[in-house]
Parts: sequence; structure tokens; C-alpha cells
Amino acid sequence: MLPRRVAWGLRDVGRLTLARAHGRRIAAVARQQGAHVLVETQVHGVPSGAVAARLTGLPLVLDDCSPADEEESLEGGLPWLTRRAFRRQIEAAATLVVSSRTLAARLEDDGILRSALAVVGNGTDAAGDGDQAAPRAGVGGERTGAAASSVVFVFVGSFQPWHRVDLLVDAVAMLAGSRPVHLLLVGDGATRAAALERARTLGIESRMSAPGAVPSQDLPALLGSCHVGVLAGTNTYGQPMKLLEYAAAGLATVAPDLAPVRELMRDQVTGLLFPPGDLEALTATMARLADDTGLRRRLGAAAREGTRHASWRERARELGAVVCRAAAREPRP
Repeated sequence: MLPRRVAWGLRDVGRLTLARAHGRRIAAVARQQGAHVLVETQVHGVPSGAVAARLTGLPLVLDDCSPADEEESLEGGLPWLTRRAFRRQIEAAATLVVSSRTLAARLEDDGILRSALAVVGNGTDAAGDGDQAAPRAGVGGERTGAAASSVVFVFVGSFQPWHRVDLLVDAVAMLAGSRPVHLLLVGDGATRAAALERARTLGIESRMSAPGAVPSQDLPALLGSCHVGVLAGTNTYGQPMKLLEYAAAGLATVAPDLAPVRELMRDQVTGLLFPPGDLEALTATMARLADDTGLRRRLGAAAREGTRHASWRERARELGAVVCRAAAREPRP
């Protein structure tokens, strides 16, 4: 069995080789179909769109971009190769689409022209229509595994290290002795097993449910059975989609005080912010919401109203406008 770093290095070389071949196929299809623009969701180390743009001269819209060091934070095998592929991607793109103003500013600081950047945020399938969410008194029950009297805190996500689910588990453990709280962990990923083991170590298994990944169409109803959405941590550039999902369900939300979070949340208006990584502050913020039903409802209603124009349909229109602008540009010689 190969050492992990060697295996990942071979992976990175292999996917770059495949990207070149795939780019040639894209170019052939684009010529055959008379395409006017290329659109590619960015994948680190896979510059297929850049290859196709070079071969066809067509403008490339690179969607859902993230910085090159994201791959390194996920333990990529050959960081230098990833960075080189990323440079090829951004040099080939007519437009780079990012999910947050924070990330746009970061890429601009890295030397990318502001005119080449477009911000199209994340959306939600359950965007609020302005109606106030139903009261959540005693909503726990069979969907969440919580007692009817519990205040249910929920996390939905991919359990990346930066989500700090460990911090959330510790906060619930600190609250469990004095308040009827329950934690619902939805999703799967790298840190899920460690979070469950942490809960067992702290003796709060009965205060936690972890159903794993659920179909997206079932998520709104599941969130509707909760009281507070929590994001214990996030990276410093991306727009957390879960904040929109919590808001669309009418949940009060707790999240770290970071720039991309502030793009979606207003402290004391649509949710409560706490200093990143501060367990005592997170616990105190959750305790405040556990104790105050009126505050939960007020924050949740305001958050839901704020998602009125955050549907995926609206985001698709925004992205379509970006693509049309790119298509109107003169082809490269």
C-alpha cells in the first residue's frame, strides 16, 4: 500500500492528465455545437475549461471559485501543482464567479482584476415568502429524536474541520446539565465520527441525534422541527449555505463573527454572532436562545424574511446574466 502523500501526488498528476484530455473533448463539442461561451465549475487541479478555452478562443466563465490554498487545507498531494493549475484557470477565465464579497476582495488582493470577478451568492430551495414561520413550542419529537420539551439545536453540513462541530458538542455538554437541550447533527463527513465519539465521552449521547445525510427535499421539514441553527465555525472566505437554509426555515441562528457570515446575518436582528473559536461565548449565546422563546421567534422571523430573494431560481438568473455578459465579449484570437 502506497504512503498517503505518494498516493495523493499520483492522484494530482493523474487528474491533471485527464483534465487535458477532457478539455480537448470539450473543445471539440463546443466547435461542433457552435457554442458562444464555456461555463465550468472550478475544481482544483482540473483545468479542463482552461484547456478548452485556449483551443477554441471562447470566453470561459469559471463558477464557484475558491482560493488555491483550500485544496491544501484538505491535504492535497502536490500543492505546487494545484497552484499552477489554479493559475492556468484564472488566466484563462473571462469571468470568475465567487460566492461572497469577502472572497472577491481576497482574490483581488491576490492580483485578479476586479472587472474579472462576479459575486453570485448561494441560495436555498426553501426561500421564505415573507410569511412568519410557525411557532416551535414542543416541536422536537420523532423527526429529531428529542423530547417534546427540548430546545433543539441543529447543525447541517459536510463536517469539514473548519465547521468546529467538536466545539458545538462541547457547548451542548456544558448546557445539558442545566437546560433541556438536544443537538441534531445532519450530514456526513470527515469529522462526524469524532464528534459522535466526543459526545459519548462527555456522556451526552441521549441529548444528541445524528441521522446522517438526508435528501435535500426532506431538509426543510427536518429544520422545521428544530429551534436554533448553529454554525460553530467556518472558513474565512466562503458563504455558508447552511445559514440560508436555517433562515429559510425560520430558525434563529448562532454563527461566528466572520466577514462572510456578516454578509448573510445581522447580529441581534437575524441571528447572534460570537467570537470565533470561543467556547464560553458560544455556550452563552446558545443558552440565551434556549432560555428566550420570544427572541428565537423574533430572530427566526426576521431571518426568514431576509431569504425572500435568495432562491436558487434567483441565483440562476444572476449567474445567467454573468454568462450572457461573458458571451457577448469578442472571442480570443
